[in-house]
Order: sequence, then C-alpha cells, then structure tokens
Amino acid sequence: MVALLVAGATACAQGQDYAVPGDVCDVEVPSALVKPLLPPGESFTQRNTYERGGDISGCEMSVDRRQELTFQASLMPADLDPLDVKRDPLTRSGNPQKANIGIDARIADDAAMAYAACTYKGEPHRYVVEVWVERRPADVAKRREDLARFITAYLPSAQKAAGCTA
Repeated sequence: MVALLVAGATACAQGQDYAVPGDVCDVEVPSALVKPLLPPGESFTQRNTYERGGDISGCEMSVDRRQELTFQASLMPADLDPLDVKRDPLTRSGNPQKANIGIDARIADDAAMAYAACTYKGEPHRYVVEVWVERRPADVAKRREDLARFITAYLPSAQKAAGCTA
C-alpha cells in the first residue's frame, strides 16, 4: 500500500499542475500543441518580451520560475533569407532539418523556425516565427514532431494577427 502511495505521489509531482495556455504571445493556438513543449511543474507564467505592432513580437514561458520556451515573430525584407540569418543558433540547437512548413523551415532538437511570404503595409516581406526550447529533450524524435506540429499551426495564426497578409 505504501509503495502505491509513493508511486502515485511521484506521478503527481511529475505532472503539469498548471493550466496550459491557449495562446502564445497573444496569438491563439490550441493548448494541446503547447503542452508537449512544456515540462512538468506547478506554476506557469507567460511574459511578453516584445510588444505586438512593431517589426518584432515575442514572449517567454516559464514553469516554476524557470524559463522554458522563447517565441519570436518578426518581419524581414522579402530579399533576406531568415534561415541564413539564424543559421548558427539553429545549428547550436541540434541538427536542424528542412521541414515542409511555409516557404521554408528548419526543425532542430530544441528549436524550430519557419517563414512565409506576406504583404505588410503594402510592401512584400517575410514573416518569420521561431521557438526556442531551453531543455534538451529526452526523446529527440518526439520533440521534433511536437515542434513541427506547433510551428505549422502557429505560423499562419501569428502572421494573421500581425496584419501580414498572404
């Protein structure tokens, strides 16, 4: 009986005892896509790092006061390749692989980046979204799948929220 109680307490301690948000940086996204990217814990906070309305928006998510995820969205000139700009950080994030998301994307062990063409204030741009995970995953293949699912849904929603039309 004691063993069952200890096992049950351990399982509870390793769960997500906080509400998983239905938005990322004020952009609606199903919480089921965010949940696998967050670790177990008791408390959750989300804080904007850049305000929406400029060329860059972003936020950070923390669990138990430890930063876990960083998100950034930005507008870039149409003739600039965002993946070239972020090549080194993506490489440090672990073996970035091409993904069929937007115009182009890379999914790494603990990061993802995708971009799409858009028109903003009458000018052509590239709308870029990034997600950076602070902890190395135990299951790299699953983390990559989770990142790909998340960024596939997030890119068009964030682009629309920014007023960047396709």
